[in-house]
Amino acid sequence: MAEQTGRTGKCTNFGNCTLADTGADVSIPEGAAPVCTECGRGLMVSQPGKDRSKLIGGVIALVVLAAIAVAAMTFLWDYLMPAAAPEPPAVAEPMEPPPPRTESVLPAPPQAEPVLPPPQAEPGPPPPPAAAVDPNMVKLADFFIDRTEVSVGDYRSAFPGYRSPKGFTDDLPVVDITWENAKRFAEKSGKRLCRESEWLFALGDELSDPAKAALGGSTMDKPRSVSDDRDENSHGLLNMVGNVSEWVDSGTEEAAFLGGYWYWDREGRPLADLKRVNRLGTKGTYHHYIGFRTCRDADPAAN
Repeated sequence: MAEQTGRTGKCTNFGNCTLADTGADVSIPEGAAPVCTECGRGLMVSQPGKDRSKLIGGVIALVVLAAIAVAAMTFLWDYLMPAAAPEPPAVAEPMEPPPPRTESVLPAPPQAEPVLPPPQAEPGPPPPPAAAVDPNMVKLADFFIDRTEVSVGDYRSAFPGYRSPKGFTDDLPVVDITWENAKRFAEKSGKRLCRESEWLFALGDELSDPAKAALGGSTMDKPRSVSDDRDENSHGLLNMVGNVSEWVDSGTEEAAFLGGYWYWDREGRPLADLKRVNRLGTKGTYHHYIGFRTCRDADPAAN
């Protein structure tokens, strides 16, 4: 195994690489190219310090020379300047005794009535959280769910370093992000990823006409805008069947996603596959056909 040279670097692929988002140092083996071990992007190489001992020695030498110079200046000053003659002691003038002190007895002021603070009004109920009145969320059972998938523009507003696939405009669903990055976006928005059971409940027992959904296209195509309502279901949610698959919270260490995507082969697969939970062994991978939408618990005060 090649001996480590001590060189390290940092990945700058923010929003697409866990090592970049966490600021972790990536070791660079001797003779190897400085690339990220997770996403393959080039690293910003950190150069180890050179000749630190020389630098420290130089600083110590400067401190010693400065001390010698100060001592020499002090000696010359004491030698050249004559000692100042002592000033004669000041003669204190006699002080006159103070006049005799007379006590004056004044009547005590009348006691004022205590002023009581006005009664405090009873606090009213707290205002509902912002997500409860979010027009892009729909309340189902005991949770809220986004009416649309998270768009490229929504994600980039939270993580400006995100680079969308070529041709993906701000109104298209965000893809090429890991499960962990989707979770981070949801938490930053005061929400969370939808649980598997919540997503399936929002999909409903019936599947809308697959001909209306963004399914069965070509890999050369792109998904629809997140606001395209051709595939609106009975809950008022858009593109639950197709457009992009969506990350969900499996409650385990596995990453999970549900739903079809724009080039899903609806002719060669049964519609039941659209309700099948797909699981991955790691939460650090991303795919160009998986996006997400967010959920949150319903606030009892907002019901």
